[in-house]
Amino acid sequence: MGDEQVAAQRVLHVVLRLGGDQVELGVDFLMQHGARAVEERSVGEDIELWSVIGDTDASTRCISQCANRWSGRLEWVDTTPSDEWKRFAQPVVVNSELVLIPSWKDASAFDQYNLNVFIDPEESFGLGDHPTTRLVADALFRQNLHGVSVLDMGSGSGVLSIVAALCGAQRVLGIDRAQGAAAIATRNAVRNRVADKTEFRSGSTVPSDEKFDVAAANILAPVLLEISESLVDAVEVGGIIILSGLHVDRSAFVVERYSSLGCSVVEESTLDDWFAVVMKRMR
Repeated sequence: MGDEQVAAQRVLHVVLRLGGDQVELGVDFLMQHGARAVEERSVGEDIELWSVIGDTDASTRCISQCANRWSGRLEWVDTTPSDEWKRFAQPVVVNSELVLIPSWKDASAFDQYNLNVFIDPEESFGLGDHPTTRLVADALFRQNLHGVSVLDMGSGSGVLSIVAALCGAQRVLGIDRAQGAAAIATRNAVRNRVADKTEFRSGSTVPSDEKFDVAAANILAPVLLEISESLVDAVEVGGIIILSGLHVDRSAFVVERYSSLGCSVVEESTLDDWFAVVMKRMR
């Protein structure tokens, strides 16, 4: 087996070790550095947080920046057996009409749903089964998206962008800071035949040169607060902003911030202690 094949089977993980009372802060820290998923492992009285940040340089920077707060290290993980999880992956029913289906699964059992979205998260992203993804997908599905433009911040595997495109959006721009996210999302867009309506970029900055009719941001609270002004500015007056990635007990601060910027709550929803809000830009 050549060196390239060996390298392709190994993925670099960032590992933080911290106390149980620091887990939420640690997860926020990793997400802000580009992690799309964080695994918790108990190690004695401590917790280890495992995540994939990006290439070696990005992972090393992440470790150096946490040095004064927590113990951190880098671990190479052989991903050869990681495909085993695919045998157990299940479709995600969002509502009575929308289902998210692993692309390698037989979809014939879901013919009764009006909208089937086929997703392969590859190594770094979820299938859409997280409660916040389900909440935003459902909110997008219930909007009138025909002919509109949509911004998807934190687009990951592209699942929400694809839902928007399949629901009639004319243009969807997905942005994610995680390395490789744009390529994975593009492949999923091709798989769902919406490549002509979607575009995916790497980064974490809200575009300042374009206005959108709808914006969705499924990101953790600190990032939603950080990008609040630029996200509101990117939406047309009268447009819709859908926010999630929020625990119920941390949602009020985000809603208050966006309200102060001229947005009004249209609806709120919760699922398994996670929260999403649909807001309308009023000014």
